[in-house]
This record gives sequence, C-alpha cells and structure tokens, in this order.
Amino acid sequence: MGDQRVALILGASGDIGAAIAWALAKDGVKVALAGRDGERLEELARSIGNDSARAFAGDLQYEGEAAKLVQDTIAYFGRLDILVTAAAQFRQGTLVDLSPADWREGFAAMFFGAVQAVQAAWSELSVQRGHVILVSGVFAIRPAARSALPSAIAAALLNFAKSTAELGLKDGISVNCILPGPVAGRRLDEQLRRFASAKGLPPSEAALAYAAQLGIDRIGKPEDVGHAVRFLVSADAQQICGASLVIDGGITRAM
Repeated sequence: MGDQRVALILGASGDIGAAIAWALAKDGVKVALAGRDGERLEELARSIGNDSARAFAGDLQYEGEAAKLVQDTIAYFGRLDILVTAAAQFRQGTLVDLSPADWREGFAAMFFGAVQAVQAAWSELSVQRGHVILVSGVFAIRPAARSALPSAIAAALLNFAKSTAELGLKDGISVNCILPGPVAGRRLDEQLRRFASAKGLPPSEAALAYAAQLGIDRIGKPEDVGHAVRFLVSADAQQICGASLVIDGGITRAM
C-alpha cells in the first residue's frame, strides 16, 4: 500500500508551493492546494491528477480563511498529516517606502495566516503524529534594508517555528522551518530584469551573473525546496524537529 498521508500546502499557486506539492505527490501523498490564484491551482491539480490533488482557493489575509482551508481539507480527504505554509504575499521596499497597509497585509497573509492554520490543524496533526513545515526565508537571519517587510515576517516565522516545535515534542508533531535564498520564479524575475538592465546584460545572462555576484554556482530552483520538504516529512527525518534549514547555495554560512 502506498503513502496514505494528506498534505495541505498554503501558497500552492506560487512557484515554491507548486514544487512542494509535486515533490510530495510523487511519494503518493494526497495534496490539498491552497492559494489566491484559483486558475493556477486547478491547473496544478489536473497536472498532478485529480484523484490525488484538490484545489482550494482562498486569501490568507482574511480572518478565518486559514482555518477554513484546514477544515475543508479534512472534510474532503478525511485526515491531515502534513501542513506546509509557503505563502509569499509582500511588497519589497525600505521602511520609508512601505505604508501601514503594506505591513498589515504582508503580516496578515504570511505570518498570521500561517499561525492560524497551525492552530486549526494542531489537534488533527497530533492524532496523525504529523508535520508542520514553515517556509520562511534567509532574510530571517540576513535582514536587508531594501526588504524590510519580508525580513521582519521571515524572522517572525522562524521564531514561531522554534517555539511551536517545543510544543510539538509533547504533542507528537514535528515542526521545522525552511529558509530559502534566491529562488528562480515569477518573484525573482523582476529583480533579475532590473539587475540585467543595471549591468547592461542580456536577460538570458542575468541569472548566472547574479549568482556569480552572490558567490554561488546558480540561483536556487523551487524544486530544491520541494526536495527538502519531502525529506523533512519522511521517516528518514524522524530525529529532526525545531530545525531551521537554509537553502541558498552557500550564501549564508549558518550553523
């Protein structure tokens, strides 16, 4: 009998969330795909296979939406074993660039949405001795002035993961945090376009030149994060709880 587990991926309409869904589905895990872009979610569900995937459109910045997504997943699949929070909804800028609304919306979707989902899923995850994976970012430990909002959110998620992991030890739930660095995809594309323009490079050379400037061989791929999640929820990672895994090619040499 194959893997009978069920995973809810918040932010599955993004590049990283979709890669996580594919990585888990390849192991036979059934995946509930949650995000704001309903069309992308439906397309992803069809690609994975409608017997193994179900799309649930929703916006985490709204109160109660995260809990509803958890409830809908359990109602449809009958259980929940893995919760992954990978939503990425924020505006770049320095402190003086960002409005109060930018801060409220960013924290509502990425931080409070994650917290509410974990709260709503906790009792079911305890029954299943399940997993929580919070996708944060290297800004949690390498904050940047130009990324004031994602830096603050990433740090909050990392600390939430650490404190929640302590409770998880008592309740039989493994809680870990992933901190990706630059990852190819729609969010990075705009940054690479600006980089190419500033350096006078053709767009096709931007990614390699940007990686070289960072001192790494290549920009990360969404699949790199997907593989990490796949490992952390596997039997091979039973002794890993409360960890923060940096995936940035070596930019951050963290312990």
